[in-house]
Amino acid sequence: MNEQTPTQQNNPDEISLKELILIAKDWTSYLWGRKWLFILVGCLGGAIGFAYSIYLTKPEYTAKITFAMEQKSGGAASALGGLASSLGIGDIGGASSSGMFGGENILMLMKSNRIIHEALKAPLDELKGDHLLNAYVKNHFDKELKEKKIALFPKTFDSITSTRAQDSLLLLITKNIREKQLIAERADKKTTIINLEVKDQNEQWALLFSKMLVQHAIDLYMEIKVGKLITTERELTRKRDSIRGLLDGSITTLAIETDLNSHAPLMRYKTKQAKKQVDVEVLKTMYGNVIQNLEMTKFQRSQEEPIIEIIDEPILPLEVKEFGKTKGIVLGSFIFILVTLIYAIIQKKIVDVF
Repeated sequence: MNEQTPTQQNNPDEISLKELILIAKDWTSYLWGRKWLFILVGCLGGAIGFAYSIYLTKPEYTAKITFAMEQKSGGAASALGGLASSLGIGDIGGASSSGMFGGENILMLMKSNRIIHEALKAPLDELKGDHLLNAYVKNHFDKELKEKKIALFPKTFDSITSTRAQDSLLLLITKNIREKQLIAERADKKTTIINLEVKDQNEQWALLFSKMLVQHAIDLYMEIKVGKLITTERELTRKRDSIRGLLDGSITTLAIETDLNSHAPLMRYKTKQAKKQVDVEVLKTMYGNVIQNLEMTKFQRSQEEPIIEIIDEPILPLEVKEFGKTKGIVLGSFIFILVTLIYAIIQKKIVDVF
């Protein structure tokens, strides 16, 4: 019985090394014959990439602010719950709202519509009394402004007098800023250091908006955190000054009555003097209580008021990210050459088949 040799058992579909070399030479010859086409296409792609980097892309500036926030304990608030109830002011102990700003809530506050709107609407001397909202429209909606599809906002813009079109544009701008241009995050989960980044094509706008955003966020934080305590302190200060005026007047009147009745033989002539003496004692007691309550309110405020310290502020020139000219040339050349190469391979395959 005849046996087949190992060479005879080889699969006829297998390609030998010699055939691989011949195929490689064929492809090399084919592609080398089109070298000038690849060079021309590469130059064309590089020129288009260069033009793209200059005329169709804009630099992106980043303003960074880092601040630390220390929240104090509000445990002492309950001890002062009935501090101003006798004066009709309210419960001081309810002023604490530390839980509202625990965890990630402070970061959500930075991205809230209220804070972004307030930062955009605030008039600035750097913009000659105009606000950042109009500056944003000029930077990002220049084409629509020229075509009169939209108009600039009034300098005294507010939500009461605004139109439906203005509100729609404001919401669109707010959404773009929150989703594409604003980053607020903790430096570390274990710290209270907050990093804020604002990105924009206009360097001045990014700088001013980042500062205004942080300032309005801090103002709102303070208003909710210790706003009631500040109101109570002002009310107690007003009562203190009022009572002190009455007390001074009563003391003066008592002194006059005392002088007039110093030689009076009968007690009935000293009635007014006695009444004024009672008034002085009552006013002294009221004045002492108000002073005590005022000092306790100041102490409570010092315990509740958080410490916010700006660590790093943005300064000019800001960090800038550009689509470089070299990057444009290299990327453009690579894409055009790659597309041409794929087309040449497909073309040869079709020719070989037919």
